[in-house]
Amino acid sequence: MRFVIHASISGLDELYRGATAITKQKIIDRLHKIGEKFVNHAKNTGTYEDRTSNLRNANSYRIYRDGVMVREFIGRPKTGKIFEELKSGIGIEAFFGNGMEYASFVEGKGYNVVTAAFMWVESEIKKQS
Repeated sequence: MRFVIHASISGLDELYRGATAITKQKIIDRLHKIGEKFVNHAKNTGTYEDRTSNLRNANSYRIYRDGVMVREFIGRPKTGKIFEELKSGIGIEAFFGNGMEYASFVEGKGYNVVTAAFMWVESEIKKQS
């Protein structure tokens, strides 16, 4: 006995695109939470003397989807400009950082500005893999 099944699979492409959109949104939502925690972590774990609050308030993140910003916290406008220059415009991109010119100088002196927060972000992202 032979069975033949005739079925249209035309709806699978739409189902796939929908599932992909949901998955991408979940990734963006997760990166948004990580970004918020990055900013707080960097502010709270900085080991330098906070004289002007510029360095602590420059901790930022931005998430792009296909080149369009979808979530952000930008502490200083210059940080946003840096992120804009770094984006490729392809897929989901997340940037975390501190836009003050002297952040790396302070880190080079042995103080934590964002290194601990970067390490935390890396561990959080690895947990999702």
